[in-house]
Amino acid sequence: MFGFLKYTEGAIPGKATKKKKTEDEKKEKSKLYETNRPARKLNKKWQENRPWLKFENDTMTCSVCLDYYINTNKPGSSGLQRVRGQNTFITGCTNRKISAVLDHEISNAHEKAILSMHSKTVTNEEKITSNAGKALLSLKHAEREKLRILFVNTHAIIKNNRPLRDFPWLCKLDILKGLDLGDTYQNEKAALDFMTAIGQASSDKTVKLINSTNFFAFMMDGSTDISGDEQEVLYVRTSVDGKVVEQYLGIGSPKSTCSLDLKEFAVNMFDSCGLDKGKLVAMGSDGASNMVGRRSGLVTLLRQEVNDEIINVHCFAHRLELAFRDVLKKEKKYDKLMTLLIGLYYFYMKSYKSKKGLLDTMKALNVDGILPAKVTGTRWLPHLTRAIICLIRNFPAYEAHLCSLSHTNPKAEGLVKIMLSKDVVCFVLFLKEALKPLQKLSLQLQKPESTLADSIHWVEATIELTHECKMIMRDSDEVKAVLDSGTYKSIKLRGNTPTMSYVNPLIDGFIEAMKTRFELNESEATVMNATKILHLKNWPKIESESDLKG
Repeated sequence: MFGFLKYTEGAIPGKATKKKKTEDEKKEKSKLYETNRPARKLNKKWQENRPWLKFENDTMTCSVCLDYYINTNKPGSSGLQRVRGQNTFITGCTNRKISAVLDHEISNAHEKAILSMHSKTVTNEEKITSNAGKALLSLKHAEREKLRILFVNTHAIIKNNRPLRDFPWLCKLDILKGLDLGDTYQNEKAALDFMTAIGQASSDKTVKLINSTNFFAFMMDGSTDISGDEQEVLYVRTSVDGKVVEQYLGIGSPKSTCSLDLKEFAVNMFDSCGLDKGKLVAMGSDGASNMVGRRSGLVTLLRQEVNDEIINVHCFAHRLELAFRDVLKKEKKYDKLMTLLIGLYYFYMKSYKSKKGLLDTMKALNVDGILPAKVTGTRWLPHLTRAIICLIRNFPAYEAHLCSLSHTNPKAEGLVKIMLSKDVVCFVLFLKEALKPLQKLSLQLQKPESTLADSIHWVEATIELTHECKMIMRDSDEVKAVLDSGTYKSIKLRGNTPTMSYVNPLIDGFIEAMKTRFELNESEATVMNATKILHLKNWPKIESESDLKG
C-alpha cells in the first residue's frame, strides 16, 4: 500500500479538524464578547414594516399591546398583571437585541392584540363578506327566523283573545308543518315574555310618536274585570301630517273611581311612559260626573295641575245614546221590545237544545235567518239595530218554534205572546226605519279618525234624515199590511190595531234630544270657531262667477 505513495513538490499538510467547544467554553466566550463589545444601540431598521414598535427612553414598547391590554383590562386586574409580567413590551423592553423583537412579534399576546386591532378597523362590508361573517349571519338568520315564528304565534293568540296555554300546541302544529322552531321557548312562560316584549315595543312606538308631535289628547274610560277590580284604559290622540292618529297607551287599576284617584292614575301613566304633559290639550270621556264635573271633576283637576286650557270633550257616541234613551225611557212599547230581544237571546244562546231546535226550524221553513244578537252590555245603537234585523229575519222561525214549545215551556209562551202583539210588531218596524240614520251616525262617531268638526256635520245631516222618517213610516207597505190585514209575513198577529200616534212625537223627540245633547260647551265651541277660521283662510279667493261655480 505504501508503494503508491510518492513525494509531490509544494504539498502542504491538511488542516486539523476543529474541536467542538463545550457549553462552558461557549458561555465564557459570550461573556468575554459582552464585556469587550461596544454599547448596544436600538436599530431604526427594526421599525421597518413594524409600525407598532416604538423606541422611548432607550426602551422598546408595543403600541398595539399597550392599547389593547391597558384599555380592555381594568387597572389592578389579575389578567393585566399576568400579561405585564410576561410581555415586557408593555412596561418597556431593555433588551436591545433583534431576537427580542422577533420573539415578541410571534408571541400569543401580541397576535391577540393585532387581531383585536384589525377587528376594530375592518368595515362592516368586510365583516359580512368574510367566511366567519357569512357563517355568523347564517346562524343569526336561522335564530331570528325561529323567534319570528314564535312572536307571530304569540301575537295571533293575543289578537284572537286566546289563552296562553294555546301557545305550546300551536308551536307543535308548526313543527308538524316542517318549520324549525328549535327546542326552547315553546311554553306558556316564554309566551308571556313574548307578549310583554310585543306590548313594550308597541308602547315605545306610541310614546315616540306622541313626543314627536306638538300636542296630544287622551280618552279614558273604565269597567270592571272578571274579579270585580276597576280597570281604566287610556287612549291618546294626535295629528300627524293632518291625519288623526289614535293609539292605545295603557290600562291599570286606580285606587278608586273618584276624580282625585283618577287624576293620580292618569298623571302617573303619562310620567311612566315618558310623555310630555305640557303637550296635553284635551280630554275625552263618557260624560260621567267624576270626569267632567265643574268643581272637582277629572278635567277640572287636570286644568289646575297640568294645563289650564285643557278642552273637555263629551264623547259624541255617548251623547247619541243618551239622546235616544231620553226619548224612549218612558215608552212602554220600547220596554216590551227590549224584554223580547233579551229574552230571545238568553232563551236560545244559553240552551243548546233550544238553539238546535231553532236551526232545524229555519232549515225546515227555508228561512235564511241568523242567531239572536245580544243587546245588553254596551247597548250601542248598532247592536239594537242588529237585534231588530235578526228578529225580522227570524220571525217565522221564532213563531213556529216558540209556539211548539209554549204548551210545556212558560218562557216560550211569554216570548211568543209579546212577539205576536200588533203593537210590538208595528213598533219594531218603526224603530227599524228610525234607527237607520241613527245607527249610521253612531258608527261614524266611533271611528278613530273622526274629528269634532266632522262629528257636528254628521249630526246635522242625521237630523235632516230623521225628519224624513215621518214620510217613510206613512208610506211603509209593511206597516200598512199589518194595520190592514193584521198579519205579518203570513202570520196572524194578536191584539188591537194600533193607531201609530207615537210616530211623529218620537221622531220630533229624537230631533230635539240630539239638538240638546249635541249642544257644544264653551271649549268645544272655541275649537269649532278656530276650525271655521282655518277653513276660511284656506278657502280659494273668489274673483268671478266661474270661480264661484268651481
